Amino acid sequence: MAACEICGKRVMHGRRVTFSAERNPRLFKPNVQKVRVRLPDGSVKRMYVCTKCLKAGKVVKAARVPKE
Repeated sequence: MAACEICGKRVMHGRRVTFSAERNPRLFKPNVQKVRVRLPDGSVKRMYVCTKCLKAGKVVKAARVPKE
């Protein structure tokens, strides 16, 4: 499983509780996207970033340059 390279968010473990109070294991997976990010030095790198960091503006997505 991928983790967010900005905030370190990973898969969390928990339990699914049924109506009859039975408990079964489950996973909480973060919404991690592989995006092209522009780094502070101006270079571009592919990184795994969660959507919460993308929405908060913690990274700047790199614009694609179309081929001519």
